[in-house]
Amino acid sequence: MDGGDRRMKVVVVGLGFIGAQRARAATVARSTKLAGVVDHDWTHAKSIASSLKVPAFRSLDEALEHIDGLRGVVIATPPGEHVDAINRSLSAGAHVLCEKPIAIEAGDARGVALLADQKRLKLATGFNHRFYPPVKDALKLIGEWAIGRTESVRVEIGHRASHEFLTGWHVDPSLSGGGTLMDNGPHACDLIRRFLGEVVAAQGYVQDAVGLPIGVESDAFALFRNHDRAIAELHSSWTRDDAYLRIDVRGGQGRLRVEAAPWRLSGTLADGRHINKRYLPDRLIEKAFRVRYGCERSLVAELEAFAKAPHAFPRPEATGWDGCRVTEMIQAVYESARTGGEVMLEPPLVHTPSVARRRARERARNHAIDRVAVPSEG
Repeated sequence: MDGGDRRMKVVVVGLGFIGAQRARAATVARSTKLAGVVDHDWTHAKSIASSLKVPAFRSLDEALEHIDGLRGVVIATPPGEHVDAINRSLSAGAHVLCEKPIAIEAGDARGVALLADQKRLKLATGFNHRFYPPVKDALKLIGEWAIGRTESVRVEIGHRASHEFLTGWHVDPSLSGGGTLMDNGPHACDLIRRFLGEVVAAQGYVQDAVGLPIGVESDAFALFRNHDRAIAELHSSWTRDDAYLRIDVRGGQGRLRVEAAPWRLSGTLADGRHINKRYLPDRLIEKAFRVRYGCERSLVAELEAFAKAPHAFPRPEATGWDGCRVTEMIQAVYESARTGGEVMLEPPLVHTPSVARRRARERARNHAIDRVAVPSEG
């Protein structure tokens, strides 16, 4: 902190497409102050640093050593480099927001989540899709039982990968950990847990339709189930021509559809009402925001949540344990694809209740508080 400046001083590590946006988001968020940027490409690092008027560093260790009062590290390097960067940052006493997936291997993901807890530091996973307006509205409706008990979820996510994309680090398994399931899949898995509740088993298949290296898939298909045997379907793809993200949620008394690019929420609620919200004002604001600041608003909202209220529960941003569970889900799909059978997931070390249960608990707690007479201060 600088004098009366209460913003969290952060450094962004990795300045690729998303990392550069996260650096710009750190200059926009009211709760953060960008103190520097790091990238192996020194020319690129200096260019981004110059545009944002912050210092550039060649390595994370150099930034940790030279930035006074550094409290947060935002990691946006390839996944294979996440664990080392997280461990170095936590060991230096910094809170961490790491791009998805938090780790390639589930054991490594558990390790960094445990380390953050032991050091009483925040570890967050970059799942900014939680902050998309139609996703937030749909989750609110689910939490209010507006379509009854969730019975099934279907998520389609992905894009048609460019030649440049398919010749970069994304197709190097040592850096990426896999293909589309490690790229787009983590967002889908996180949202499945948000809509369905905790996942207990997975079954999946992967395929390569474009001639990728061994261990890298262009398409992944998965089935997940929760403890109530409600089902989630996932198709993650690098050959997708439709909208980037579509989520269909079927409840016992209604249904919802969430779409992104462009945003839309539609469906039928338990009381018979029909929803068809297109978010036109939000889309215009988002477009203008991206032109002005060079980043998505969801990245700013996620960073704000990360920098504020370190002990808030439930945390609006994804925790390290959320990221850990998503890695476990993805590993279970890969294992199922190899063995041909359903794979049971280990019970989570930290249980994340479903949205509906959290809402019910919050309502019960608020009701109890309302019944207690609280004397005024002074």
